[in-house]
Amino acid sequence: MKSAAHLLALPTLAALLATTACTGGQDTTPPKNLPAADDAAKQFAAALAKGDVLKAPVVDPGPAQTELQVLTSGMDGLRPTITPGQITYDGKSQTATFPLEQKLQLGNQTWSWQTSAPLKYVDGAWKVEWNPKIVQADLDGNTRLRHLRDAPKRASILGSDGMALVEMTTAYQVGVDKASTAKTQWDATARKLAATLGLDAANYAKQVAAAGHKAFVPAITLRAGKVPETVKGMAGVSVIPVEMPLAPSSTFAAGILGGSGLASPEDVKAGKGDVEAADHVGTSGLQKRYDAQLRGSVGHRIDVVGRKVGTEAPTAAPPSPGTSPSPAPDKDSPVKELFSSPAKPGTPVALSLNRGLQEKAEKALASQKGVASLVVLKVGSGDILAAANSPASGANPNATFGRYAPGSTFKVVSSLALLRKGVTPTTKVPCTANLTVNGRTFKNYTDFPSSKVGNITLTDALANSCNTAFLASAPKLGDGDLAQAAASLGMGVDHDAGFSSFFGSVPPAKDPVGKAADMIGQGTVEASPMAMAAVAASVASGKTVVPWLVASKKPTQKGTPLTPAEAKQLQQMMRAVVTDGSGKVLAGKMDGAKTGTAEFGSKTPPQTHAWMIAWNKDYAVAAMVAEGESGSKTAAPIIKSFLG
Repeated sequence: MKSAAHLLALPTLAALLATTACTGGQDTTPPKNLPAADDAAKQFAAALAKGDVLKAPVVDPGPAQTELQVLTSGMDGLRPTITPGQITYDGKSQTATFPLEQKLQLGNQTWSWQTSAPLKYVDGAWKVEWNPKIVQADLDGNTRLRHLRDAPKRASILGSDGMALVEMTTAYQVGVDKASTAKTQWDATARKLAATLGLDAANYAKQVAAAGHKAFVPAITLRAGKVPETVKGMAGVSVIPVEMPLAPSSTFAAGILGGSGLASPEDVKAGKGDVEAADHVGTSGLQKRYDAQLRGSVGHRIDVVGRKVGTEAPTAAPPSPGTSPSPAPDKDSPVKELFSSPAKPGTPVALSLNRGLQEKAEKALASQKGVASLVVLKVGSGDILAAANSPASGANPNATFGRYAPGSTFKVVSSLALLRKGVTPTTKVPCTANLTVNGRTFKNYTDFPSSKVGNITLTDALANSCNTAFLASAPKLGDGDLAQAAASLGMGVDHDAGFSSFFGSVPPAKDPVGKAADMIGQGTVEASPMAMAAVAASVASGKTVVPWLVASKKPTQKGTPLTPAEAKQLQQMMRAVVTDGSGKVLAGKMDGAKTGTAEFGSKTPPQTHAWMIAWNKDYAVAAMVAEGESGSKTAAPIIKSFLG
């Protein structure tokens, strides 16, 4: 029988043997009289990740850099992150090795692999002995890495009928082809083309001069049928078809849909392999916000392939004893697949926009010289069927995102707040010629009917837009009453609706003057045309309606809902605007309406926003002209033109 002492000694002996084995071969501490190699390992890993080892601690950096460029020439500029691991030393040979944990982000996928790098202590420093397997373990002197990219077709933005509003379409890039033009003609050709296209000739000539000797330098991208015949036969000019996401026209819902363009260097960097310089990406509007969804996921594959003829580079270290290089594979032929991820198609973005109504709305605004907007909602559900802006608006989404004082259209909100305080449509309110509140005098508009001055019903006050009647009623309301009424009519509450949207703002008044001014939409109250269209839609629908555009981001109503009884009273009052008041111009086309004029700026007389909101059984609309005369004279004709 073995003694207890003998049994306890066995593990100690095993540990001693293991330690002896380590000191005779590999160890994690540097040999005596030699420094640690940690700094060299870190410097090399950082340099390798950048793709430049010329100044890294490498035995022979020149050939190493040359081969590194060959090995990664097919990787489309993609570079991994590299982390050096624990160094192990061989004390007898003054060498060491350390692992390299490498990760390459490819869109939402990650390729991870490990290699190792040999170190040698030479000339008083630790240096890496270069070989291709440092980059990837399957590489040798005859192979390299290759990245293949499978980009799915970009998905469309769909309208209310499921048909595409923005889809990949063939367009044409027009530009100077320097490779087919004599150098002496580059400048003249560029200037001639720019002049023909109505572009800045000097600026385009500079672009052409700065490009490479064989470059094609696009001057403009045009839709099918828009390339001038005079350009097609112009010497030195090429017309190249390209696929890009396009709406039915360059102006169609531009403020909402936005635009696209070739990916910038920043886009490429952020895309991590999913975006290349030749890709079209969203640059504004919905095309930008939903760019990733529309693009889908790019498929990636990384192979070991044969090197191209003439790209062989000498390795910095010969093959290990007893080994021989692999036979040279055919040029570019796959040797081994290292990583693959399938492409995933983009997902369409479904909108409520109706193409026909949007085009009609834009046509109704086409003759407007300044900024103007028209929004059309579907009664009952709040679908944004059209959100159009005048040409002067450019690509600004004023229809849904503009901030304007709503003027007397806000009296519909004030009326609801008063109804909730016990006032009825037939309650008499004082309509005076003017009214002074804390030293500030308010008055009615210039051609206010004198027959309506005096005690009139709330319905008449709304129908004829009596400012002083609403101003005098302001003390009936408590703090927050206007904001609550606005929320019940679909405005004044912010929502993440998935597009550039402003639902209005009804902040608390700071003093009695501000409270009175808010009653007539002239204080600190602000709204977009979309927000005021929501007021009309809520009244017409008999319930709170919140506008929506993106099917996947329908906002939900917040606050006290509008009751059917309240809606019925407001419908009665807004009908009177059309039958007996300032909205007669829409009689026979709309059932209810409200005009509005809001002063702004510091000019004398002040500039005015002209508004009109209206509804019938199908549509609720809001028209706004940023600088207009009045709702009935400036905004109403836009609605009439739209309705036809």
